[in-house]
Amino acid sequence: MKRITFIGMTAVVLAAQGAGSLWASGAGTTGADILNIGVGARAIAMGEAYIALADDASSLYWNPAGLALMQERQASFMYSQQLEGLAYQNARIGIPLENGAIGGSLSYLSYGQIDGFDQFGNSIGNQKAYSGVGTLGAAWLGNQWSVGVNAKGIQETLADESASTFAFDFGTTVIYPKPVLGGTIRAAAVVQNVGSGMKFLQQTDPLPMKLKLGLAAVQMMDHHLNLTFDITKPNDGNATYQGGAEYWLGEHLALRTGYAVNQLEGMGVRAGIGLRLKSLSFDYAYAGFGELGITHRYEISFRFGEPRPVLTSEEYKILKEAKAAIRQERYEQAMLLLDSLIRMEPRYKKAQRLSQYAMAKLDTQQKMMLAKQGTNYQPTAANAVQKQNNMSELDELEALLSITTPKAAQAPQPQAVPGDPSSDTTKTEVR
Repeated sequence: MKRITFIGMTAVVLAAQGAGSLWASGAGTTGADILNIGVGARAIAMGEAYIALADDASSLYWNPAGLALMQERQASFMYSQQLEGLAYQNARIGIPLENGAIGGSLSYLSYGQIDGFDQFGNSIGNQKAYSGVGTLGAAWLGNQWSVGVNAKGIQETLADESASTFAFDFGTTVIYPKPVLGGTIRAAAVVQNVGSGMKFLQQTDPLPMKLKLGLAAVQMMDHHLNLTFDITKPNDGNATYQGGAEYWLGEHLALRTGYAVNQLEGMGVRAGIGLRLKSLSFDYAYAGFGELGITHRYEISFRFGEPRPVLTSEEYKILKEAKAAIRQERYEQAMLLLDSLIRMEPRYKKAQRLSQYAMAKLDTQQKMMLAKQGTNYQPTAANAVQKQNNMSELDELEALLSITTPKAAQAPQPQAVPGDPSSDTTKTEVR
């Protein structure tokens, strides 16, 4: 079996470090360097500070809890020409569900052609080297919070030598329910790459495990400005700091910038733009790495399917009360609550289904009561009386729940581009 000598392995390690992406001080003491390459041109352009802002398919890399904040199904493809001739590609998809989301991602890093030698020092020609990561993620959505988990399969190949392992990510996002300067505040915490090490040839290296904390101010300045800041503590070095900003100029163009601070050469200015036309978007990111050079990321995303609204804190409270009323067989009250919720968020299909269920149960309940009394049930007359009674009770219920409270304070909120006339900007966040 042909073996790659120290010279060939050194070339791979230098190329991986030149690719730069983004590991902490002491890089080289961990394996599976592909796990350090950031995903998503938007996130990279904002200084790689994204765990609290994450709410799209790139959440699979930054914070799996962000999947639950997605409003639409999204498929994305990113290409990055790295340093030293390395090429990185990522394809991913995120699918929001009624109370959470699921997603999947594939990443591939090619190291190019590496000079190979056998154990006697004889050249054996160019050898291929590459790494790959497959990720499956799931997230659950609560009232002003979400949690998520990823499972990853990692493989690295150098000529005829391969290594593989598994890793996990865990993340959570919490949303402050009150408005701050017209926007919403999110906080997040993530642990990445928890797993056994990567054994390559005769050496086992630990995975680049990281603990991240982040804050984000979302939809500031009339839904145009996003600000974000992260702190990252890797298992092989000192803490690093990242920060970024995004500003939307109308409904189609976003400007982004950020900075990644580290004592190591290779951290620095980030910048980029985002263009959006209906369901299609294009994102570009520039990343400077000092004397090592620069990298460019290009990304195309497509959003499809009917948007799934995420309830505000106020709307979630009404839904919770309606479910409790159904469990207690108070179907009339449940219908009043659900009717008010449908008026506030007509796109929330679960409320419509629950309302139909409560109506059917109420109809059955009334039939059984009238049958016991020996009276023939006439649904038309009964419904007319019920409708008249519901109007006054609905007014009292709305006053009790303070339904007219401004919703700008609530989060998470449906995403929309500023200036889009088809969106209710009082309930949307800038994407």
